[in-house]
Amino acid sequence: MGPNVAGESRRMGEVLEEIRGVYASVGIRVAEPAAYGTYYRLRCEGCDGYLGVVGDRLLPGLMASLLEAQRDLYADGLLGCGCGHQAAKTGGQAGRWREPAPEGLGPEAWPLWRRAYAGGDPLPAFPRREGPSPHRFEEGDPLPDEYRGLLLKMLAHEGERAGNKSFWGFMATCADLAEALAPSEEARALKAEYLAEEMKHAILFHRLATGLARDFALKDVPYTHYAFHLPRECWADDAFFHFFVDLNGAFHARDWRGSSYLPLTKIAATVERDELGHSEMGYHFLAGLSAHSEGRVQVQRLLGKWYPAALDMFGRAASPNVPRFIGWGLKSLGNEEIRQAYRDYVDRKLAALGLELPDPTHRRFFR
Repeated sequence: MGPNVAGESRRMGEVLEEIRGVYASVGIRVAEPAAYGTYYRLRCEGCDGYLGVVGDRLLPGLMASLLEAQRDLYADGLLGCGCGHQAAKTGGQAGRWREPAPEGLGPEAWPLWRRAYAGGDPLPAFPRREGPSPHRFEEGDPLPDEYRGLLLKMLAHEGERAGNKSFWGFMATCADLAEALAPSEEARALKAEYLAEEMKHAILFHRLATGLARDFALKDVPYTHYAFHLPRECWADDAFFHFFVDLNGAFHARDWRGSSYLPLTKIAATVERDELGHSEMGYHFLAGLSAHSEGRVQVQRLLGKWYPAALDMFGRAASPNVPRFIGWGLKSLGNEEIRQAYRDYVDRKLAALGLELPDPTHRRFFR
């Protein structure tokens, strides 16, 4: 084991111990691994009921900050187990509020991107340089070393590959959450459609990766960004994940439409539409929750957990790699430009739900 691997393992172990200690303070046990030791199931210390999932690649100190911000949600019965153990542990007496079943949307409406595009293109247009790109590569073409390295780096960050067992592990957590937390059969059916489309993406990206480097196509690359490891303890958490994180995928796929790597351009439109549909699914669930007074409180409070993580997913504004990606035609925008376009979009959607927008600089780590 090299020093970098050993150091990363030690850091993850320390973060996991922090997560265990913080959750113990509200009567939640970090239990058995849910997926390859990367995600762990959360269980009630009172009745052993399943409460959700958390990942071990959170940033140090983040879990303590997150839980302190939502401690009163346990006391008020807006998070935690129906047995009331977390409410009692945090000084409350309420039983667990249960999310109502969403109305007006079932699996027959899938794919949800059709509704989103029905009134025109919902995503912003990204500018491209004038004239043809000086770089155009097809599968099998000899690639400059720097270009190949950047392309593989981008695909590793994407993660949706059939040969990446950490992708399947994360999908398993999504299935577990749907089974345990979905408020209706219709909601579970929508999540099943989501899983099916993510499997399609895994095939598309696997074939693309195989055309670049077979050893990379079969490599396990865990999701490292902390947004994939935030605790998901209720249906609103799961809805926020889809609204924000899948939308991030749609924005990046929009940029890939003009990529200099032609195999990526061929799948970009499909991935963009699907990911926007997944985001619309999360938004539909958030709208249903926000229609109820308890749900609106829960959604508004949990927005403070997901909003900064979503903005952080675009990386640092001054990343030294960005000019290289743009120079090779793998990207058209810098991190801050695409983040701002994304923020403009999500702010309009959140305002339409009547939610108060968080401070975009609060609890940010990558600016």
